Amino acid sequence: MGATGKDMSQEQAEKEFDSAMGSLETMVRNEPCLIFSTTVCPWCDRAAEFFQSINRQCRKVELNDQAEGQSPMLGTAVALATQQRTVPNIFLFGKHVGGFDRLMASVEQCKLKDSALALQHADVCGFLSE
Repeated sequence: MGATGKDMSQEQAEKEFDSAMGSLETMVRNEPCLIFSTTVCPWCDRAAEFFQSINRQCRKVELNDQAEGQSPMLGTAVALATQQRTVPNIFLFGKHVGGFDRLMASVEQCKLKDSALALQHADVCGFLSE
């Protein structure tokens, strides 16, 4: 029995999603700082401005702009992997931070040298210190 058009589109969607998930994993693994964003998100801009203010490079990936050659399924992959459907969606050293509010909370926690965050994630706290 041959595959129907519906089966083929399901198969194609699964391939596209798998590709997007692979791209996400590669980016998270290879980029010390990564912001998943959209072009109309003011909190994403604030997160990027924060990293600039502490002289840190952070790659910003605009999920609504496929000009970078990324999969249109990348946003879905990010949302499923993080259980966060909003942007910014920030990763530092392969660890999911969350949105802008969580980023700022992490900055404050890192200032407390004996906090769990500071003790367990020295790489993140070192990156966030001014």
